[in-house]
Amino acid sequence: MKKIFGILIVSFALFVSCTNDLLEPFTPGSLTEEVAVTKSSDLVRLVNSSMNILTNRADYVFSSIFTDEAAPGSNNGGQGITTDYVFLMNVSNGSAAAIWQSNYFALARINRVITFADQVVAISPADQQVINRAKAEALVLRALAHLKIMSYFSTNPKDDAALAGVLADRIILTTEQPLRVSNGEFYTAIHKDLNDAIAIFDANTATAYAGIIKTYYPSKVLAQALKARTYALKGDYPNAEIFANTVINTSGITLANTQAQYNAVFHTHSEAAGTEVIFRLRRTVQQNVQTTNLNNGWVSIANRRNGSPFYEVSRALYNKLAAVPNDFRLNTIVHLTGTSPSLIDPNYATATDVRNSDIIVLQKHGGQSAVTATNGFNPDFMVSRISEMYFIRAEARAAASDLVGVGTNLKAILDARFPTAQVAPVFANAQAAWKGILDERRKELSFEGFRFIDLKRIGTLAGAGLDRDPSEYASSAWSFPAANPSNLPLTSFKFALPIPQVELNANSGIQQNPGY
Repeated sequence: MKKIFGILIVSFALFVSCTNDLLEPFTPGSLTEEVAVTKSSDLVRLVNSSMNILTNRADYVFSSIFTDEAAPGSNNGGQGITTDYVFLMNVSNGSAAAIWQSNYFALARINRVITFADQVVAISPADQQVINRAKAEALVLRALAHLKIMSYFSTNPKDDAALAGVLADRIILTTEQPLRVSNGEFYTAIHKDLNDAIAIFDANTATAYAGIIKTYYPSKVLAQALKARTYALKGDYPNAEIFANTVINTSGITLANTQAQYNAVFHTHSEAAGTEVIFRLRRTVQQNVQTTNLNNGWVSIANRRNGSPFYEVSRALYNKLAAVPNDFRLNTIVHLTGTSPSLIDPNYATATDVRNSDIIVLQKHGGQSAVTATNGFNPDFMVSRISEMYFIRAEARAAASDLVGVGTNLKAILDARFPTAQVAPVFANAQAAWKGILDERRKELSFEGFRFIDLKRIGTLAGAGLDRDPSEYASSAWSFPAANPSNLPLTSFKFALPIPQVELNANSGIQQNPGY
């Protein structure tokens, strides 16, 4: 773990915080953590820089390309078509390395917040509340990072005995080489962090951040939502439903229920307070660079046909979105009108040049404002939305064989995504109900980093796997190596990512996943 945890605290001065402030300059020569972190504002800025590290688009992009949300675009110059899109997964895979490293880099800072929150001396009772809040926020972020690591790298998150990752619940010295621990230990640590954070939030009286929307910072509601997500990953649906219900009934956050509101969530981030979003990772205009922008994970320049899309919305996903007229999600996800819109070929299945006749441009992240330019609009990373809680509640009903309850919870989302009330879905059996949930999660949560994990955890229950349209891989236009990649069975070992080679080089004793 030397590579992951060999991060000196002084380096965090290089990062722009979520409040657009840089850390105050340090005294020359004072290169120790004890000097660097001495007051509540240092903790706040360290929380901000931790969140900045977590704005790594690797899992959002990887999940879409490796599964069936995205397909090679008209301007694809080779990006991903010899690796993630064709399911080439090995210890040198860049996506696996980025997911692993970004979370552990963030954890190194998060753990310093938690540790130093107990050592910084408050200058007043109000200042102590700020210190306490920073600690609670860090605890939630630590749970989030551990949850993501377990989701991607565990072979079976439902098995307490299976290996997760390295448990980073303290500052780990650069001389240490810790090993992976079990899912059970991860679950215990995650829930402890979330419970401790909730207790702090319950007692906290710190003044709200000036001019900052509450969804920019970890909160009690996010802690509750992550408990619901964590229990759902484990398959513990009685507890998952308890926390999903708590968020739905007490958070004050409601589903966006018009096209304008839904667009505002993703395209401009100007939705009304209490609408849809539980937590987002904020990006600033100063951070608007092609190498890290969320939208530039799929396009080189802009969310337009002439914006050099090297990945597009998959034809299979587009067909599902367009199957029922007036679904708000179609117009939010796909650029259909205005400057240089998508080209939708009704005869795509028999087209001789489908690469250039059927161009379905993604615009979910940042809409038409997301253009690669200095100080331009920079889309935030959606981490948790209220719709996920309805899905978790639907899953709990499916696990309890309450097929009507599944339909009721899906209807709540559908009613908010169409201009008129929708008929509740009806399912003949449990497998059909799980399939209905999986299909709706695919449409609602597309390009937000869920699909890979969703297939891994409930695909078998739904009797469904990857769903790519033949037009997305049968064409020779993209020069796929070897056989055209049409599917990957859910039994594949590749649904647990490899421990990256860079980690193995630094920590030779760490356990690798089977198959790699």
